[in-house]
Amino acid sequence: MTSNGRTRRRIATTVTALGAFALVAPPAYAAETAVPCDSAALVQAIAEASATPEPDTLSLAAKCVYTLTSAADVYWKSGLPSIQGKLTVNGNHATIERAKDAPRFRIIFNWGDLTLNEVTIAGGQAPDGVGAGSSGVGNPGESGGGIKNWGPLTITDSVIRGNAAGSGAPGAAATATTSAGSGGYGGSGGGISSYGSPQVTLTITRTSITGNASGSGGQGGNGVAAKPGGQGGPAGFGAGVDVLAGTVLRLTDSVVTGNGAGSGGKGGSGGAEGGGAGHGGSGGTAGGVMMSTSGGVLLNPVITRTTITGNQAGRGGDAGVAGQGGYSGLSGYGGRGGGVVVFDDSLTLDAATVSDNAAGEPGTGSYPLPASGGGIHTINAHVALVNGAVLSGNRPDNCTYTADVPGCVNGFRAVGATGQDLRAAAERAVVSAARSRA
Repeated sequence: MTSNGRTRRRIATTVTALGAFALVAPPAYAAETAVPCDSAALVQAIAEASATPEPDTLSLAAKCVYTLTSAADVYWKSGLPSIQGKLTVNGNHATIERAKDAPRFRIIFNWGDLTLNEVTIAGGQAPDGVGAGSSGVGNPGESGGGIKNWGPLTITDSVIRGNAAGSGAPGAAATATTSAGSGGYGGSGGGISSYGSPQVTLTITRTSITGNASGSGGQGGNGVAAKPGGQGGPAGFGAGVDVLAGTVLRLTDSVVTGNGAGSGGKGGSGGAEGGGAGHGGSGGTAGGVMMSTSGGVLLNPVITRTTITGNQAGRGGDAGVAGQGGYSGLSGYGGRGGGVVVFDDSLTLDAATVSDNAAGEPGTGSYPLPASGGGIHTINAHVALVNGAVLSGNRPDNCTYTADVPGCVNGFRAVGATGQDLRAAAERAVVSAARSRA
């Protein structure tokens, strides 16, 4: 028995016999630790597990609520120490949550090979962007409010709820010698944000992903004299789950519901001497699940017997207010893919349901484009509906491009091709920026 009351036992591997002679290898051990219902004990247990090369298993106290009040890993801004090596957490229906009045930090930052069983991850808040860069552009909000992942991650019989990515910082105001800066990008992956380099697998089974949010874009800086206001920042993608680059998603027997992507940032006001209004930022794409590969490598994600319903893509940002005689700003695009978004990949929906999700509405301003892609939004992608997959009741339509989703039926086309192309270019720019920040 250790000083903090945790019990550790070692389990030896089976002896191997060859022929008539028994060759006995030195025993290999997998540590298993029972963690009492105390957040400090949990932090210590994870730190100890990550400090050794052997696989570790933590068994949490049944139905305990481990409330974190500060970041254990200040650099990676996570409530638990960043995870290295191979770790299994058997939650026994325990909850790991951030205290509501605590500073902003995510719950988990995983560099290793992590398995979560029967555990709830709740209330994580990735930090907002602060300040602006040398060009005046607001700094981006951070991704991964609940979990930010770089390694193999397996989640089973668990709950990911009420987590949020960070919002972008406002752009800098114009001065006599500088222009107003654009607002910062909102962070992606309110519940889970996963990147793979090299390729990793994110396996989620019998898990509820609910009430998570991606970050809103920052407001554009205000103009001065005849200078225009800055553009509002775009909101982050993938409110529930956001997977980029080399993450292979396997989502099975789960529910993704009630997640919402952030709103685009408001454009900055134009200077009083005829400065134009800043354009609104684009709303967050993918209220439920976002998947994007890169480099022409198909990862072929699969979503099986999973319900994706009641998720909301982000509203576009409002244009700023023009100075006397200045031009009006453009409306921010509403986010698309209320349920699912796929870029550059081939998704299989196997006996899955995507229903009653909604695209984001445009912000106020000039030339607003109608909402589109309420259920599934695709760019250079293919979605196969197999074994009775259901795609229905999404607003204002089920698919942005029916040709990419054979079997998808829309009641009407929401917007013309030119508007779609412009919006797609803006979405690709956001994804490219997210990859560069990862």
